[in-house]
Amino acid sequence: MSDHASDGDKPNMPRALKELGEKAIQRHKRRSATPALKVELSEGKWWFGSPFSSDADDQWTALMFDGFATRSQATFRTFMTQLTALCSSDWDKEADAWHPNEDELMAAVQVVRSVRPRNEAQACLAAQMVAVHLMQMKLSAQALNGGYPDPRSCAIAGKLARTYAIQLETMAKLKGKGTRQRITVRKTSTHEHKHIHLHQGDIENGDQPHRPRGTRAAEINAIGEPEDGAALLGPHTPGNAVSVPGNQVEAPVSPPRRRLRVRSANGNR
Repeated sequence: MSDHASDGDKPNMPRALKELGEKAIQRHKRRSATPALKVELSEGKWWFGSPFSSDADDQWTALMFDGFATRSQATFRTFMTQLTALCSSDWDKEADAWHPNEDELMAAVQVVRSVRPRNEAQACLAAQMVAVHLMQMKLSAQALNGGYPDPRSCAIAGKLARTYAIQLETMAKLKGKGTRQRITVRKTSTHEHKHIHLHQGDIENGDQPHRPRGTRAAEINAIGEPEDGAALLGPHTPGNAVSVPGNQVEAPVSPPRRRLRVRSANGNR
């Protein structure tokens, strides 16, 4: 008898897919474990709790609280109440009560956990992301289920999608994952110039567009610019520094500063 007799006429999985599936299993094992929860009903009321034996209550509670980066019971209950209100409700005939959809509630908790908030404020933003996602998906489904998508619903769905993207960027900034801009300009000639892009009011620049300091000053000094950021003085300049445009004749420079100029690939200065 065939090993797949119980599967009826289902074909075997191709070898290539099976190999990819084994790799997916290994990735799956490395993911963070999700604490399950169970919605229970009695006498027309519902509540949620641990689906495991009572000896694991402390561990389950710690995992749930850790998902919202809090140790406050009141804060945890508030978060769960708000997430529950976002879920659809199911009717239980035996208990004669409505209760939140268990799968949706678990998914909402897991989305918050996946962001790995570091404090309650970040957990608030993660919970808002859940709300925006659910609104966008439900509104999109409503717009697409009809014969002709409503332009107004489509426009609102698009705004919600952009809002979610902005929330992701905000969360990254709160966690200090912002990017610094650096531009390297290469020309076709034998000379190579490095351009450091300094923003007005840059934090490392002391809220000044000129006179860089710290690591930026060291970078600029390494490519042959004056370390203090001052303009070069001409031979007849009484006292005020005047910058010299690159397409005009350079003012005389003292020998030590000339030695700072970058040597090109063919040895010419």
